[in-house]
Amino acid sequence: MVARITSDVSSAFRRILRPGSVLVYVSLFAICIICLVPVVWTVSSSLKTREELYTATPTLIPKQPTLLNYTWMLTREDMSRLPLNMWNSLKVTMGAVIIQCIAATLAGYAFARLEFRGRDLIFYLLIILMFIPRAGGLMALYEEMDFLHLRNSHLGLALLFPSAISVALFVMRQNFLGIPREIEEAAIVDGASTPQLFWHVDLPFVTGGIAVVAIWEYIYVWGEYLTTLTMIDFPELETVSLAVTKLQGWSAHFTSTLLAGYGTESAAYVVAMAPVVLVFILLQRWFVRGLTEGIVKM
Repeated sequence: MVARITSDVSSAFRRILRPGSVLVYVSLFAICIICLVPVVWTVSSSLKTREELYTATPTLIPKQPTLLNYTWMLTREDMSRLPLNMWNSLKVTMGAVIIQCIAATLAGYAFARLEFRGRDLIFYLLIILMFIPRAGGLMALYEEMDFLHLRNSHLGLALLFPSAISVALFVMRQNFLGIPREIEEAAIVDGASTPQLFWHVDLPFVTGGIAVVAIWEYIYVWGEYLTTLTMIDFPELETVSLAVTKLQGWSAHFTSTLLAGYGTESAAYVVAMAPVVLVFILLQRWFVRGLTEGIVKM
């Protein structure tokens, strides 16, 4: 038994130490560092005093962590609407996630399993849309939302964000393509109709893909700024991504020598991103599963 374990460990190390594998692992490690350092730096800055923030030799880990930035930020009069802003973000985000999951799942099934004229052409045209930045059509979106009386409305935002369906559609189509045809054929022999095939046979196989779409949409909508800023005019309707931008210029109001604008802004950003991080941690297993199920089949 010991010899077998030793052999398995040795073979694993040999695979890891191959030149190609070493290059892949080093590249992945570098990417992780590049992605994580800004987040760690923000959290670290939110726990520092003015003196430690502006020291000549900055440190990544706070020497004397303090919650003073969070206390000051949460007790500001102009941040009294922060719970309301968080609730607004939650309403818009959950509405967009539900609509996106339903639309992408139905469309993905249609493009993967149903036969109709121009199916592939329509699919690839929709995929091309992911390369067109939304900011390029922001003025047209403004006019359209105003014409439909959906500006200054959380419902309008919840309907607008899922319209960027290209990535979600691709993920769901590939998940449906990964389901063996034999399973559907057996259900058809037993007399299953198309709605029954979708609901009872195919849908249970693509729960991972739905989780990917939900997490992606949740992260995107929660942190979206430009479109929300364009469509919302009233403070009571603002989402948390708009609320935290009001922190700029707070330094002029500080009466304590322990506070710095950079530290309080970092604290607000940490509070704003906490729900997204929590949701991703709770659902990361489903996220990885959804990305690996059927995604390689074209």
